[in-house]
Amino acid sequence: MLVLLGPPFSGTDEQFSRLAQMTGLVAYDLRTKLKADQWGVVRALADVDQAVELGDQLRLAGFRIALVDVDVAHDPNRPIVVLRSIDLGPEHMVLHLRERTMQVPYKALLTIVRGEVQVGQAPLGTGRSSPPSSATFRAVVPTASELEIFRESVTAAFDTHHAADLHFTTVLWAARIDVRSFDFTSLGSPEQSPARSLDELVDWLGEQCGVRVDRGSRHTSLASFAARPPPMRSASPVPSGAVAPRASIATGDERFSAYSRLLAEAERQTRPRGA
Repeated sequence: MLVLLGPPFSGTDEQFSRLAQMTGLVAYDLRTKLKADQWGVVRALADVDQAVELGDQLRLAGFRIALVDVDVAHDPNRPIVVLRSIDLGPEHMVLHLRERTMQVPYKALLTIVRGEVQVGQAPLGTGRSSPPSSATFRAVVPTASELEIFRESVTAAFDTHHAADLHFTTVLWAARIDVRSFDFTSLGSPEQSPARSLDELVDWLGEQCGVRVDRGSRHTSLASFAARPPPMRSASPVPSGAVAPRASIATGDERFSAYSRLLAEAERQTRPRGA
C-alpha cells in the first residue's frame, strides 16, 4: 500500500520536521521523496493496517493523504482510450472517441495528467542483459562518426511524444489526448507545435473545470512505482463492458499509463465532497 502525500504542499522545513517525527524517517530522505505541489510517496507498506494508521495520523496533522494500492497502476478495469477530437461548449465538452461520441459536463473532470509517452525498447546493456565486456569499451572521447551512430541508435530505440490523460469523477476509464492523432484544428488552434497546443488545451480545461494539471510523471517518487512491471494477474483482458473497443485502448508506454492511474486514484480519494 502506498501512503501518498499531495498538494497543497510547500515543502517547508517545518513540514519536513513534522513528517520526520511522525514517520520515523529522516528529513533528508523525505526531501528526496516529496516535492512541493506534487504527489509523492511517503512510505510503501505491506501491512494495510499500518498504512491506514499512518495515513490517519498524517491527515490529522493537516496533510493531504491518499492510500493507494500499487496494483491500481496496472488495473485492467481502468482502461485509457484515445481521443480523436474534443468540442468545448459553455458547460459541456464533447469527446469524440474512435467509434462513439460522449457529452461530458466540465464538473465531471477529476484531474489531468500531462506528460510524455515513450515507445520503444531500451538500448542493449540498459535492461536485464549481462554487462558488456571491457573489450567492447569505446574511447573516452568518441569520434564524430561514433556520436552520430549513437544519436541514431537512441532515436531508433525510443519514440517520445506528448500526451495528456483526462480522468473523470464518475468512471474509472480515462481519455487520452495523443498529439500524434488528436485533431487540434477543430479547436481553432493556430499554427504551432502540437506540444504547445496540448499545453494550451489542458491549461484551459484545468482553469475552466477547477482541476489540477499534473506534470510530475518524470520526476516524482510516485513515478518510480509506476515504472515497476505489472503483476501477472493484471494481464487479463479489458472487461467487455469497457467504454470503447479494444482497438481504441491506448498502448505503448505502460509506465506513463500506470503513473496516470495511480495519480488519478489519489485525486479521486481526496477530492472534496460536493466538488
